[in-house]
Amino acid sequence: MSYAQAAQKGPKQSPEEHLKSEASETADQAKEKTSEAADKTKQKSSEAAETTKEKSSDYAQTTKEKAREAADYTKEKSSAFADSASKNYDSAKKSAEKNAKEAKKEIKSAGQDLNENRDNPVVIANGVLIVAGSAALGYGAYTKHVKGELDWQIAAITAGVVGVLAVGDYYLSQYLFKNKYPKK
Repeated sequence: MSYAQAAQKGPKQSPEEHLKSEASETADQAKEKTSEAADKTKQKSSEAAETTKEKSSDYAQTTKEKAREAADYTKEKSSAFADSASKNYDSAKKSAEKNAKEAKKEIKSAGQDLNENRDNPVVIANGVLIVAGSAALGYGAYTKHVKGELDWQIAAITAGVVGVLAVGDYYLSQYLFKNKYPKK
């Protein structure tokens, strides 16, 4: 026989007694559950505090070790980087000095070449052409600007014309240097 069947066979309670017994049972159960919950909370709290203390000391130790490792790694890498930078600087400095000497030689030889050929009619004509062309371009650009007519289209067309004339002058000068007025 089950508990429910035995309870049904027993004496019947009045509704007031039934409510009182239920209320006292519920109050007792609530007190019991509250004290159990409080005990469990206290226990978990103390366990959490102990765990937190252990973890915080472990974390502090780990953090110190990682900080030391990071400092050592940074020091090692910065030292290697400084060595590499020093070597690259020295190499670049030597290369720049060498290139500067070569450029000076080229400029000097070009200046000597120009000085030796200053009475050549091709060199004179090129000099006059450069000065006159620059003056004409400057004056034309200024007048267009003052009138408000200077735009990118005109500048592009002018640049194209100057480029074509420069290429033509180069080939004409090379022809004249080889055939009529050779360089000295």
